Amino acid sequence: MTTTARPLALVTGASSGIGAEFARRYASEGFDLLLVARSEGALTALATQLADAHGVAASVHPADLSDADAVAGLVGAIDRLPRIDHLVNSAGTAPAGDLHRMDAAEFRRMVDINVTALTLLTQAAIIRMRAAGSGTIINIASSAGYQPIPHFSAYAASKAYVVSLTEALSEEQRPHGVRIVSVAPGDTDTPMNPGAARNKRQARDVVDTAWKVLPTTTPSVIDGRMNRALAYLSSRVLTRRLSLRIAERMMRSKA
Repeated sequence: MTTTARPLALVTGASSGIGAEFARRYASEGFDLLLVARSEGALTALATQLADAHGVAASVHPADLSDADAVAGLVGAIDRLPRIDHLVNSAGTAPAGDLHRMDAAEFRRMVDINVTALTLLTQAAIIRMRAAGSGTIINIASSAGYQPIPHFSAYAASKAYVVSLTEALSEEQRPHGVRIVSVAPGDTDTPMNPGAARNKRQARDVVDTAWKVLPTTTPSVIDGRMNRALAYLSSRVLTRRLSLRIAERMMRSKA
């Protein structure tokens, strides 16, 4: 990327859904962009559209974040960027089903993207941001990360990791000028979560929630009032046994 006076936001999972919506918001706010996803064609189309519409520089970095070499390449790119002001870790995968039926390759891919890539990219960004004395990292978690969920167990556990890691890093890096927050969508209308449902949230709602919480010191937020209420009920009010039984019945069709 060329050096400009504008701040730079790097967004993973930027080809569609929540990641693409973050890219649109950053462009409208005058940020230059580095967009990351597997689909080079979709990334290029979005980058061109946003650059033309908002007069910002928008570059693409096609990468499959389940591949260790691709993640290492992106970490290297972060090291070489003229600046990095915001990082949004939005890339993720959400396989459902009982663990004993899950394909091993699919499980590894989920852990590689949801856990390993997110952690390594966060680490690389923190190093640059601490040196600059400022920066913001938004890690996309899930309301599923706030309680164990039968028939969705591995995914929920991976997002619990994201919430826990991000909350700890939020406090760890706060004295160094780095703002870190996890944003947890619930049932949201995205290509990864298609299908009709009542009261489904939109990707722009998730971005709005993130934007509202950034000026605060809150380490994590759940998108949507109903999602927040359900997470509070399942994790703070109900016993763990009852919460698990309710979740199992709700998710039984995913088994």
